[in-house]
Amino acid sequence: MIFLINTLQITSSLLSGWLVMRSMSYLVNVSYKRLKQILLLFGCSLLCDMVIFIGDPFNILLNTFVFAVIVLLTCEGSFWQKITIGMMFSCTVMSFSALRDNYIHDFLFPTRQNGITVVFFQSGGSNSIFADPLLLSNHGYQISGTLILPFALLLYLGTRKFAPDKDYSLSDSMWRLLLFLMTLPFGIVIVVVALFPVSDYGFIDYRKHRECVFLLLIALFSFISLLWCITVLSRQRKLEQQSMFAEINRKYYEAMEQQHFEVRRLKHDLANHIQVLSALPEEKRAAYVKELSGNTAFAQSFAYCGDATVNAVLTVKKSAMERSHIRLKTEIDIPETLPYEKTDLCALYANALDNAMEACLKLEEGQREISLKSKVGKGLFCLEISNPDSDGAREQRGTWAKWQGNPTAGEGAEHGALPSTSKQDQERHGFGLQSIREIVNRYHGHMEIKRENGVFDLFLYFPLSC
Repeated sequence: MIFLINTLQITSSLLSGWLVMRSMSYLVNVSYKRLKQILLLFGCSLLCDMVIFIGDPFNILLNTFVFAVIVLLTCEGSFWQKITIGMMFSCTVMSFSALRDNYIHDFLFPTRQNGITVVFFQSGGSNSIFADPLLLSNHGYQISGTLILPFALLLYLGTRKFAPDKDYSLSDSMWRLLLFLMTLPFGIVIVVVALFPVSDYGFIDYRKHRECVFLLLIALFSFISLLWCITVLSRQRKLEQQSMFAEINRKYYEAMEQQHFEVRRLKHDLANHIQVLSALPEEKRAAYVKELSGNTAFAQSFAYCGDATVNAVLTVKKSAMERSHIRLKTEIDIPETLPYEKTDLCALYANALDNAMEACLKLEEGQREISLKSKVGKGLFCLEISNPDSDGAREQRGTWAKWQGNPTAGEGAEHGALPSTSKQDQERHGFGLQSIREIVNRYHGHMEIKRENGVFDLFLYFPLSC
């Protein structure tokens, strides 16, 4: 019997810890290193298994500190995000544990009569009394401790249903605000458990202090309001980012359209330039020809495919690459106009090529090469851009980010976050890949970024009919 109870308690703690860890993964990225995952599972299981007595500050304070350290070591993201999420879950689980171990347990196992620990059970049709406090308390708390499993399951299901999109992001100022809001329920749990006065007999008559139940319930259900705050703030920030990306893409496209208008205008005026050349004296003619030859309007226009926007972007970027001594290899099979917004197509190709060019400029001229492959087939549009990995020696190899756009399912980054910009002003730069990811999300596509064999590779695709 004792072995069965111990096995049930251990199994319940491990399963509850796993459910809590899975719940946390919807709000903060958990490290994909196996040892860190095991460490976080241990921390969550310890959190679920801990017995919290009102009037005993040792367990709750020690457990809070240990769990916070484990979250900081095993999760990814900013310090404020990790500490806020860790405090949310520790406060929620410990408030339930305090209710379970001080009220639910005493309701299921009435062990106190006149200050003496006893329990009633029927044996042979009569009531018998055990007066072994250690045996009764251990078994009773082990059995009632298994109630953490259905609670952890409800916590997991609720978090999975109402959590924000996996790729959500909040600024540090927002996380600090959420942390400030979290201090009230967390403080309630600490005050009730750690600072509640204990009688001279070493126990508390909880029936005379029912206000503790209401305070712990307030702390318990504060998780719902904080989760709702995170979801609302993340949606608002996502709308702001989408609006910003759309404005950036629109300005990018307008600038390119203006440049091509200048190209067409200057080529149209070619006859006038010839007349001017014929009228100029010999000593001024050479300078005029040199000035005209340096104008980008007379650069060669390339027809890479059947889409005019793609041709325009590649023509402009090809000229920029030639000035920077970067070779461009293309394999494009797009027979007709693509059924997407022109600003989105411009942003996809231009941002991807800009990032590749930026990486190539860190290398010697002989190593600067960009490979672009793009095709349409089987109802899909595909784009792949590869370049030498200038930061490969400092970054993690393998799959950096693997992301699938599916707004209805709320899926997000499956392997870490997007690579950060190498520019010093990170507040004003680093939006290229975010803009690409936002477009992939909008067209229900798939994007994958890899670092392998010294090559940085961006691959994306989405359906032709969206």
